[in-house]
Amino acid sequence: MSTNAPRGRKPRRVEPRRPVANAITQLLVDHNELQQMFTAFENTRSVNNKRFLVQRICTTVVVHARLKEEIFYPAVKAVLPQAAPQHETIKALVAHIQSLEPVAEHVDAPIQVLAQEINEHVSDLHDTLFPHVKASDIDLVELGDRMARRKAELIAQHA
Repeated sequence: MSTNAPRGRKPRRVEPRRPVANAITQLLVDHNELQQMFTAFENTRSVNNKRFLVQRICTTVVVHARLKEEIFYPAVKAVLPQAAPQHETIKALVAHIQSLEPVAEHVDAPIQVLAQEINEHVSDLHDTLFPHVKASDIDLVELGDRMARRKAELIAQHA
């Protein structure tokens, strides 16, 4: 019996490359994950769960905003010059939340405000920006590939 693997080692299995979701799909997945985290935060009484969720929500929002500012909006601006990120309020809320002790009751209200701001922002994107981007000639798969690579880098930095 002959194998290509060195003696005593199993042959390395090469996984097929997963197709990269297009840019809009990636943003939608982030939006859904954030919604789930906000719901989990609202439904938990556990101090440890709240602490974990606050950290995860803040990291997800920061990474998501950076992806849009660094990659998505510059690509979209070529087609829609009026498109610009509106993240100032959201980033200020995240900074405020990160400055609070996440187990204290006073983190609940800012998280609720952040959830509301993000829901309004997402609604606006779904109603106005995304339909125009989908109708454009932007290569959303290539854009999604760049976003996925950058997201992995940003998440590694926050780990």
